[in-house]
Amino acid sequence: MIGSDMAMATTDNTVRELTREEILAILEAGARRRLGMSAQAMLCAYRHSQLEDPGVVADLLVLADLLPPDDPVLGD
Repeated sequence: MIGSDMAMATTDNTVRELTREEILAILEAGARRRLGMSAQAMLCAYRHSQLEDPGVVADLLVLADLLPPDDPVLGD
């Protein structure tokens, strides 16, 4: 059973549990490296259709979907 602070991701048929903190760390590192902005700024820009090429961070956007809808990082 997965705790309420865990999410699951699969890679090559392997299930890996990620904590919220692990998800945020991946989002933050990827957003800063690829776009030069924070994860929260990236997600806000995406929600407002302001990302020039969302495909560059598509994997990060999918990962963000593992967070609960009321997670603070998803707020404006």
